[in-house]
Amino acid sequence: MPSPKSKSNSPRLRNAEASRATILEHAIAEFARQGIAGARTASIADAAKVNKALIYYYFKDKQSLYTASLQAVVGGLAESVLPMLQSSLSPGEKVLRLARSHFEYLLGNPNYRLFMQQELSRTRGTGQPSSDFLAIGKSHFAPLHEAGLRTVREGIASGEFRKMESNGTFNMIVGMNVFYFMSAPIVRALRGIDPFAPDSVRHHVAASLDFIAASLFTNREEGIKLAKKIAAGFAVRRPKSATPQSATKFSNKAARATS
Repeated sequence: MPSPKSKSNSPRLRNAEASRATILEHAIAEFARQGIAGARTASIADAAKVNKALIYYYFKDKQSLYTASLQAVVGGLAESVLPMLQSSLSPGEKVLRLARSHFEYLLGNPNYRLFMQQELSRTRGTGQPSSDFLAIGKSHFAPLHEAGLRTVREGIASGEFRKMESNGTFNMIVGMNVFYFMSAPIVRALRGIDPFAPDSVRHHVAASLDFIAASLFTNREEGIKLAKKIAAGFAVRRPKSATPQSATKFSNKAARATS
């Protein structure tokens, strides 16, 4: 009888995972461009070079495929930030690295920004988030928010941060990055610059970390010094879409959750 390890490494299972990942990769691209209403499973099948029936074999329906795509895109943010927030670094370094890592993820993953914009637009008329948004809020955003709040509170308790309202502080740290992307078209129109040019994004990271340090740290001089050090480690990377390898990591979990 084959061992569990040999089963997991079987050619059949590897091919199934590769097929699912390929479908998910092209589904993410289609949903990012067209949204859930405009996306067509036929276009996804054509791009993935698979029979349309195979999509429904791995993903029950179009809604399930969208849910899996959203989970895959959003899951990367939690994966990139949570381990650092749960590490033994000081609260000050955690907060500054969180701000930088969050910006790096938004910059390098345009599909994330597109999915978030579409999810926000789905609230029009009712103001109520979709079931998909509620699901990712519970699975991904809530753990990040809790870890971030805990870090701010630890910094206040230790005296590294001055006393302030922790929830609003964490929201503003994240909000500076979100606003940068939301205001990019206005910046282009009013100032005639490319907000995503290497110099522009480096200036944002340096300025935002400096602002956070000056606002939070009890010892402003030490905080600003640390902010400069962390900002100096920022590297502008070319934006990327989801790859088959990254999609594979989340496709099995998402598919099970929607089956």
